[in-house]
Amino acid sequence: MQKPDSQNQFRALDKSLRRQKIIDTAAALFHKQGYRSTSLDDVSKELGITKAAIYHYVSSKEKLLSRIYIQALENIFRNTYKIAGKDLPPDITLKLIIQNHIKGIIIQSISMFSVFFTEENQLPQKEFKKIRDEKKKYTQIVERIIEDGISQGIFRKADPRLQANAIIGMCNWVYKWYKPGKSPYTPDQIADHFVGLLETGYLKSIKEIIPNPPKSAKGGKRKTGSKKENCQRLRDQCMNLLKLVDDMERSG
Repeated sequence: MQKPDSQNQFRALDKSLRRQKIIDTAAALFHKQGYRSTSLDDVSKELGITKAAIYHYVSSKEKLLSRIYIQALENIFRNTYKIAGKDLPPDITLKLIIQNHIKGIIIQSISMFSVFFTEENQLPQKEFKKIRDEKKKYTQIVERIIEDGISQGIFRKADPRLQANAIIGMCNWVYKWYKPGKSPYTPDQIADHFVGLLETGYLKSIKEIIPNPPKSAKGGKRKTGSKKENCQRLRDQCMNLLKLVDDMERSG
């Protein structure tokens, strides 16, 4: 039996807010229980309203899933087109795209995008194809940014499509491990870390490997350590540098 208070609270909302409440609740339940294990009865009970009330806004569970996908796509492209349309250097544009992807798309709607990435096969064939086509459009936007960066000499040469898929896949996977309210990292920290990793990689720079090279005693500079110690320090630094060169050649 539905609680009168819940029904009254639901009815007090604007019609568009009622529809959004149904979509958000369904997305949370599909995320938690799986689409196939969740019924419209479950959604109505979670909302505290009758199943009949839901039919005023959606005709079936399948239509509700479709509505979730439509809204997810709207969220994906809302700010993406704005960012890509600005007259900014490719590196700044890509940075903003990555930040928006992590914070404004995935983290902002974890439940919705968990459903988006896992329940695609539950869609009718026509809608399944449409979702795939829309995903390709997003990938192509990122590809074009990368191509521009390569042509302008800002990004190193690489396969733009492979690069775009790698970046998007890395950002998408946040939905798998990020737990709202429980994560030790803020959305800003995650976005900044991803940008830093993508821009600089994970290998140390030469400056980090050799932070304080031994200085010559000429020119009045103070000599530190014995000759034997300085030679050993220089030998260790050279070995680190050779290892870095070997790693770069293997990855190159």
